[in-house]
Amino acid sequence: MPSTATLSGSDQSENRSLGGILVHVLALFTSFVGPAIMYAISDHEFTRENARNAINWHITVIVLAVAAFVTGFLGADEVTINGEPTELLAVPSPLDTVFTFIGIPLLLAFVIAVFATFGFAVVATQKAASGSTWSYPVSINITERFR
Repeated sequence: MPSTATLSGSDQSENRSLGGILVHVLALFTSFVGPAIMYAISDHEFTRENARNAINWHITVIVLAVAAFVTGFLGADEVTINGEPTELLAVPSPLDTVFTFIGIPLLLAFVIAVFATFGFAVVATQKAASGSTWSYPVSINITERFR
């Protein structure tokens, strides 16, 4: 659920931090690693909350990528190496079709998530600059236990 708790006046400038604002831009270049480091070294709650949101989104995208590529790989019948068709795996014919039908939508969802990452980073950075935190939509809440 998106959190849009906006602070007022002087509370807004006192409770926000530069790290909390820039963590979303950092995540564009480092995936979840940069926000995880910011989360670990920061003692500012605003920075930590924004870092948690960025970590959740980027791990969600990684999980989606792994699922898409594994099912796509399992669905592939054969590949061409040096002009020779080579069978990848001995997956029975009905299963490779199922993996293909699952893998293609997952791959499409992954591509959409990659493009959405840029838009989400802009929105999250703008929200952080205005003093509120923003949870990325449809992200898995992985960091809940680290609060």
